[in-house]
Amino acid sequence: MSGLDLGSQARGFAQVLQDVLNKTVCDNAQVNAIVNSRTGSAHIGTRLNKADLLSQKLAMRSLARTGIWLDVSSVWYRNDEGFLTARSSYYGVWLGEEGQHLLFHYDYEREKDLYTEAHLQVGGVHPQLETMLSEVGRDGDHFKDLHLPVGGRRLRPAVEDVLESLIAERLLDPKPGYKKVLDDARRDYRVKQISALVRSNQQTAADALRAAGWDVTKRDGDNRFPVLRGRGKGKNR
Repeated sequence: MSGLDLGSQARGFAQVLQDVLNKTVCDNAQVNAIVNSRTGSAHIGTRLNKADLLSQKLAMRSLARTGIWLDVSSVWYRNDEGFLTARSSYYGVWLGEEGQHLLFHYDYEREKDLYTEAHLQVGGVHPQLETMLSEVGRDGDHFKDLHLPVGGRRLRPAVEDVLESLIAERLLDPKPGYKKVLDDARRDYRVKQISALVRSNQQTAADALRAAGWDVTKRDGDNRFPVLRGRGKGKNR
C-alpha cells in the first residue's frame, strides 16, 4: 500500500476494520476515515464525528443482559518511505446500557514522554492501591489511572486480540466463522509490525537470518534494506 496516497491508505484500513467487526462481534459497525490536509494526518475511528474528529462507541453482541461497547480511534501519517504509520491509537471496552462504565482501554502514543508509549488502563476498585497512591501524593487517583505497559511500539496488542479475549471470557456472542476472520486480520497486522520492526533493526534482523542459515547481503550503494539470497538450510520454503 506504500504507493497509495494517505487518504486511500486510511480508507482501506478503516474498511478492513469495519469488515472485521461486522463479521465477528458487531451488526452495524461503522468505521470512518477523515484526512486532515493541513496536518498531513488521517483520523480513523468508530462512528467518527467529522466536526470534532472524536470517535463514538459501538454496541457489540453481548452474551448477557449487560451491554458491551467498543470505541476505536487512531491518527495516522505517511512516513518517509510511504508507509501508513500510527501516531496514536486507542481502543476501549465499556459496559452498561449506554457504555458508561469503563472496563479497560489500550493507548498508544508515539514518542510519549512520561509513560510507556503503549499501555493498558483498567477500570475498577483497589482500596490498597488507592491508599498507596494517596501516600505518594496521588490523592484522588484510582486503579484506572495506572499505565500498565503492553509490548511497546511494535509488539502491542491488536484489536483482534481484544475481541478474541472477550469471546474467550464469554462476554461476547461472536458470529459463525469469527475465528478465521480474526486470525486472518491479525496475521496481516503482525506481518506489518514485523516488517516495520525489521526495517528499524536491520543489522539485528540480518544477523538472525544468517544464524538461521540465510545468505544476507546488502545492495551496493543502498542504505535501506539487506537482500536475501537463497533459502537457508531449506527453511521457510
